[in-house]
Amino acid sequence: MKIHKQLIFLMLIMIFTIAGCSNTGHYENGKEFLAKKQYPEAISEFQKVETGNKDFRLAQSKIAFIQGLQAFNDSLFNAAEVQLTRVASDDEYYHESQLMLDKISQRKINAYIPKTDTLIIREEETGSKGKEIPKEKIKVEVKTDAELTKEFIKQEIDLIEKFESLYQSAYTASVESKSNYLSNMKSVASRLNALDYGAKEKDANALDLKQKATSWMNKRIDFISRLISDKTIKETNTSRSLKEEGDKMYYSVTQQMKKTK
Repeated sequence: MKIHKQLIFLMLIMIFTIAGCSNTGHYENGKEFLAKKQYPEAISEFQKVETGNKDFRLAQSKIAFIQGLQAFNDSLFNAAEVQLTRVASDDEYYHESQLMLDKISQRKINAYIPKTDTLIIREEETGSKGKEIPKEKIKVEVKTDAELTKEFIKQEIDLIEKFESLYQSAYTASVESKSNYLSNMKSVASRLNALDYGAKEKDANALDLKQKATSWMNKRIDFISRLISDKTIKETNTSRSLKEEGDKMYYSVTQQMKKTK
C-alpha cells in the first residue's frame, strides 16, 4: 500500500511537471517565432499559455505588441496605439513599442486638416429701373462616388477602432464592469450595421470591410458575454475558442482595412 501511494505521488509530480513545461514551452516557442517575425505563429503560441502560468502576463503583452506593430505598419495608427499601450513595462519589446507610440503622437501634433469654405457666387441683376440688385447664390456641390467611398471607409475605420478600444477595456475590466463596456460595444456594432453607403458604383473592398468587421464585432460581443455569464475576468477553457476566433477575425479586418487605403 505504501509503495502504491508513492507511485501515485510520483505520477502526480510528473504530470504537473510536464504541464508546467508545456506552458513554458508555448511561451518560449512564441518568443522564438516573434524574433523570427513569424507573427501568426507567435500569437498562436502565446495564446496557448494558461491564465495561471507565470508567463501569461508577458504572453498577453507580446500579443498586444505584435498586433500593435502590424497595425502601425499598416498605417492604422489609432488601432496601433490601443495595442501598444498594453505592452508591459518589463517586456523586452516595451522600448520599441514606446518608440512607435512617440511617432504616433508626433503625427497627431503635425496633423493639419484644412477647412473647406462654402463657395458663394455673387451675381448682379438689373431691376426694372436699371438698378443693379445684388443676389447671392450658394453653389451646391454633388459628391462623387470616390468622395462618398472615402467618407464611408473613414466612418467604418473610426467605428472599428472605437469598438476595438472598448473591447480591450472590457477584456481587462472586472466582471461587474464588463456589462457597461458590452453595452457600448453593441451600440458601436449597431452603428456600423446602419452605416449608409450612398455611392452608385460601390467599392468592393469597402463593402467587404463592413462585412468582416460586423462578423468580428459579433464574435467579440459573444466572447465578452460569455465571460460575464461565466463570471470570469479572463477566458477559460469554455470561452478560449471564442477569443481565438475573434483574434483571427480581427487580423482579417486589419488586412482588409489596408486594402481600402
